[in-house]
Amino acid sequence: MGGGIGIGAHANTRVVTDTSKLAMPEVGIGFIPDVGGTYLLARAPGLLGLHAALTGAPFSGADAIAMGFADHYVHHDRLADFTTAVVRDGVASALDSYAIEPPPSPLVAQRDWIDECYAGETVADIVAALRRHEATAAGEAAEMIATRSPSALAVTLRAVREAAQLDTMEDVLRQEYRVSCAALRSHDLVEGIRAQLIDKDRNPKWSPASLTAVSDADVDAFFVPAGHELTFEEDEICADV
Repeated sequence: MGGGIGIGAHANTRVVTDTSKLAMPEVGIGFIPDVGGTYLLARAPGLLGLHAALTGAPFSGADAIAMGFADHYVHHDRLADFTTAVVRDGVASALDSYAIEPPPSPLVAQRDWIDECYAGETVADIVAALRRHEATAAGEAAEMIATRSPSALAVTLRAVREAAQLDTMEDVLRQEYRVSCAALRSHDLVEGIRAQLIDKDRNPKWSPASLTAVSDADVDAFFVPAGHELTFEEDEICADV
């Protein structure tokens, strides 16, 4: 989850199991998906990435493969044998022996209401569409989004949409760096960490407190270049990322 995505989801061989749970839950603490997460979220089928980003809800190993966060599916009970095979025979041989066809993705099966509802221009539009939809899962998504930081939600929506228009991982990481630096100065990140990790009262007091109170200028401020821009040495990022 979160930073773990940054470590695992950009690897050249990504394996999940029937017990895997992945998530980009940053909006729950007033932060915005980073570590290259918006690159992956923006390139998931349809609007599945926005659903994952704005709810912060976990998704399964089968979902991860369908969304581009993983490549191979190995049954959890066979992980020990798979690991031994990797060491003994190499990755390719181990995958040939232990990787299996993943089950259907539950999220892909729900693309009808996800693609419809998350097409809204603003987060408020998206929440309204979710609440109007007859699918039970849509209403549950709306309720989950309503607990998240309004500022983080608005910035995340723009960040994922902007990431879809950026050509390279480096470009996306530069944008995430700007947004993350701004988030570090924000009220909601401090408050979200307090509520979730320190006091653990799970009752953050977001400011602004509502989606309608978050202005375009508030969102724009997260995308202003930081004091120094993120730079990369030649070949620092693998060519196949």
